[in-house]
Amino acid sequence: MMSDHMPIPDDHALVRYRRPLDKPRWARYIFVGLAVFFVIWAMVAAYVLSSPTYSSKFSFVLPGKGVNTKVNLQSIGEASTSSSSPFGTRGINPRVNYKEILVSDLVVRRAADSLDIGFADFGKPTVKLVDETAIINVANKGGSPESARAKSEALVEAFNSRIEELRTDEMDRREEGIRRALSVYQQRLDDAQNALLDHKQNSQYVSARQYEELTMRLERLKEEQVRASGDRDNISGYVQQLSMNLGITPRMAANAFMLQADAQFSLNLKDYQEASANLAVYRSKWGGAHPAIVKEESKQDATLDAMRKRSLELIGEQDLNILRLINISSSNERGTLFQDLLVNFAKAKGLNDKITQLGGAIDLHVDNLKRYAHEAAELENLERDYEIAEAVYTSAVTQIDTSKTDVFASYPLVQVLAAPSLPTKPVSPNKPLAIIGGFLGSMMTMFGLFLLWKRKQLLQQILSKSGFGTL
Repeated sequence: MMSDHMPIPDDHALVRYRRPLDKPRWARYIFVGLAVFFVIWAMVAAYVLSSPTYSSKFSFVLPGKGVNTKVNLQSIGEASTSSSSPFGTRGINPRVNYKEILVSDLVVRRAADSLDIGFADFGKPTVKLVDETAIINVANKGGSPESARAKSEALVEAFNSRIEELRTDEMDRREEGIRRALSVYQQRLDDAQNALLDHKQNSQYVSARQYEELTMRLERLKEEQVRASGDRDNISGYVQQLSMNLGITPRMAANAFMLQADAQFSLNLKDYQEASANLAVYRSKWGGAHPAIVKEESKQDATLDAMRKRSLELIGEQDLNILRLINISSSNERGTLFQDLLVNFAKAKGLNDKITQLGGAIDLHVDNLKRYAHEAAELENLERDYEIAEAVYTSAVTQIDTSKTDVFASYPLVQVLAAPSLPTKPVSPNKPLAIIGGFLGSMMTMFGLFLLWKRKQLLQQILSKSGFGTL
């Protein structure tokens, strides 16, 4: 019976069995390295051989000076507008706002539509804010220098157009708000004006100047009354003293002049004086019963009765003591004093009447001032309300006009510092950079494979040094 195990010949060496996949370890590393190298350099080649891209650059600058506007309307009111520097408010930088507007879909789409290209083909611009300055740098890419510059120019136009729209919208909204308030101010002005007109139509007191003139007129009347009183007292004293010196009253002197001026009384007086003179002569010659004396006495009595009767008709008195005054008044000197007495007496009487009239006028003015005091206060309040309403209304109207000049309040002035450039060389592909990147990638791949190759040995060294044994 044959044994189950055949003997192994001596001339055959023992060979360990290997599976088909059990290849050398270094072959796998070579395969992985070559694959990675192929991918890296394929990407480098694709980048280097890609279509060139050009970048057109331009810059904006924002002036930082504020604007102040003030309109002063004399006796009416004033309106002012003030816009501080756009960089004066902490935490708000208009450059950031402008950056967001530049990259907004609306601005980019408008620029793309102006060039008749798609939104995706236009691409987003690159915006960079230069620190510590008011400059905004912008760049646009294109397949050619002309295309890149055209995109930049279209973006500038679209940006400026959008800024103008925002400014116009802000001004319209601000003006609309002022106009709504203006309608309220207009109503207040109309109400104040109507109240003032009603007061002037229903009152005799229509202006503050009227009250001032009435007060000044009252003061003048009082001054005139004081002067008239002084003049009257002086003249009255003179008349009184002259009357005492002459021994007559002004009334007696006036009666004497009145009788002397009468022709009939003068004729009777002449006859009386002749009869008196003849009687004196006859009595010196004859006795009282002489016919001539009796005749002259009858004539004297008749003329005396006639003078009394005429005196009673003219002056209402028949006191013949006034005949003495008539004789005295015939003297030039005494007659002059009589005339002076009568003239000054008349002046004193006139001044007294004037004082009485002035007193009545003063009382009337005082009553008017008392009555006008309340009306003056009411008129002053109405005029003040009207002036305030007019000033507020005028200021609001002026503010509408001045607000139109402050167009850079929320959106400051922006200027093109550097116009869109025409690039002379492409920004990509950058061949030197791509090759350097490929070499660096290859070196990193080799370094990684080397670490994988030596990983077991390195791990054993680390474990042995740490006391954990070996793999």
